[in-house]
Amino acid sequence: MPRRLPELRVKKGSLNASWCRPWYHLGVRIVFDTSSLITALRSSRGAAAEILRLVLMERVVLLMDYKIASEYRDVALRPEHLAAARRSEEGVLSLIGSLEGLAEPVQVVSKQRPLSSDPNDDMILDVAINGQASAIVTQNTKHFIVAARRFGIKVLTPAELLEALRDEEQNGE
Repeated sequence: MPRRLPELRVKKGSLNASWCRPWYHLGVRIVFDTSSLITALRSSRGAAAEILRLVLMERVVLLMDYKIASEYRDVALRPEHLAAARRSEEGVLSLIGSLEGLAEPVQVVSKQRPLSSDPNDDMILDVAINGQASAIVTQNTKHFIVAARRFGIKVLTPAELLEALRDEEQNGE
């Protein structure tokens, strides 16, 4: 039996209170860009951290391959990010390991080239395309928007994804 994580408890009236609702379980499939992971590590109160909580509570499907997991480790374990996040290497590795355990693995069998000027962006796009992602969640939307649009994949900031989930619930979609 899989280990269940405790529900997120949020004080009534806090910024995150409206994010902790059952309507997040919509089968939304995302690729979480490394920029958003770093943002989440640095601030546990922001929208990027809330997306990670939704993934950890299995309310959003995270798509990942080996290259993304490797990049998460490479970037998140840089001394400047560990210091800014005030986290230990072990804590960050544990979080990434949890994300890997919950993520739906994607095998990249089709590569469309060129997609962007940055090979790291292509890696994210490859997983999104092959994993049939609903959205790429990133702090750098301009890097992905043109290429993702060709494949019908939304490119959203973490805050925009949370707003889209709220809108879907309010509109009964």
